[in-house]
Amino acid sequence: MSVRPPRRSRRRGSARYLPPAQPRRAIVQAVAGKSDSVGRCAFRDARGRTSVTLIDLGELTAPTAAVTSPPQRRRPAGNRWLPVALVALAALLTLAGAAAPAARVHATVPAGLGSYLLLAEDQIFAVTALPAVTDGSQELTAYRRPERDTVAPQRLSPLWRLPVPAASEVVSVTPVADDAVLVSLFQRQARAGSEASQTMLVDTRTGQQRWRAPGLATLDASGRALLRTWPVDEPLELRMVEVTSGRELWSRSMPASWIDHHLSDGVIDAVVVSTPASDIEILDAQTGQLRHRLPAPDDLAGYQQTTVIDDLLLVVRNSRTVTAYDLDRFTRRWESVVPLADYVDRCGVLLCARINRGGGQLLDPETGAVRWSSPEDVEVLLAGDNRLLAVDTTRRDSQQVVVVDPATGQRSTDYGTWNLVSHYEYEKLLLAVRQRPEGGLVLARLDPAESRPQVVDVLLGAAGDCQHRSGLVACRRQDGDIGVWQLPD
Repeated sequence: MSVRPPRRSRRRGSARYLPPAQPRRAIVQAVAGKSDSVGRCAFRDARGRTSVTLIDLGELTAPTAAVTSPPQRRRPAGNRWLPVALVALAALLTLAGAAAPAARVHATVPAGLGSYLLLAEDQIFAVTALPAVTDGSQELTAYRRPERDTVAPQRLSPLWRLPVPAASEVVSVTPVADDAVLVSLFQRQARAGSEASQTMLVDTRTGQQRWRAPGLATLDASGRALLRTWPVDEPLELRMVEVTSGRELWSRSMPASWIDHHLSDGVIDAVVVSTPASDIEILDAQTGQLRHRLPAPDDLAGYQQTTVIDDLLLVVRNSRTVTAYDLDRFTRRWESVVPLADYVDRCGVLLCARINRGGGQLLDPETGAVRWSSPEDVEVLLAGDNRLLAVDTTRRDSQQVVVVDPATGQRSTDYGTWNLVSHYEYEKLLLAVRQRPEGGLVLARLDPAESRPQVVDVLLGAAGDCQHRSGLVACRRQDGDIGVWQLPD
């Protein structure tokens, strides 16, 4: 699912690579006239463009029948073309310095401050406020993904526009097929849960709505979507629908609960419900029927949070323990004590049990053993086989990225200061940017297996607030619009 986040030209190093100009043999022609003559020095640059330099050869007169003046000493033959060569060399250097930037796939989206962008494979979507309107009304504008190499960034033209209610946020745009996207909206000030969240199927060619239903959508590879509402003071509605038609396959109404799901080969095969009574239920995704129920333990004092990662159901209870269950058989695998634990998420090959005040513990997903405890000012981003990628959270304006040895807790490598690029789904590698002194951003790939950041691109004109998906990077530009760059292969 393309939830808004909280891949052509080559580059070398951290700067744009241009092939050096290749000087071609200069062709000099002397053209005589009655009263004057010039030499024309023609040469071509690396792009095949021809430039002509005019050289004053002085005044020439017609030959006379007899020579009355004494013969003059001739200039040595080896030096007579030196002035011409110097002029040609100077012109070549001038052309080489004025070579145009290399062409690449990049574009600008006319979306000013306050707007935001969502990337969805073949299309780009911008949510902007309507001009000259003060009630907060917005619109969703679709643009075609840029494909042409151009020297200057293309300015994208709208394909269609769709109204977005005031105080609503487009939280996801998910491609369904070649001709449709699922658009989910959330309205924070809605009076009813069915009004707070809506999903619609939209034709990508025309912007026409095909169907609309309450709830936010999670799409799977079988052509179904799981919809759930976000109630305020009414029951939660959970339903599975057929995407192409919007036809309801099954539905359940329940008190406000925490909902998660499990994917098998891209298909939702189980729905996890954590009820207000702290029971945990597993629903069959095909029928909506109850498959398993895990009653709340007697010592539960109140707080409980569930997360599904791979084939594990991870339950944080009482902000103190993390318990892992096998989703298939619903049997307990292990339990680990993590004081002040808030939630668990994936961070590479390990699990990160986050603490609400910062830091946390890294757990082995097979055994629950604590591999390393991070201090409050260190947030682990990715865990490799032998090293961890983390950020120092004490800096507010940017993030100091470091590599940590989990065996000792020592910082083995300092990557320097970077700003992370937002992403839509879990990524095994992270992208980050930093400002260039001459303007724009350097884009690098962060990998705990590497000794230093790997520079992959330079985003000319970019200022920050970047995201990436489907081989594209989008950033706010220095001129206020949003730029889109296709990543090198």
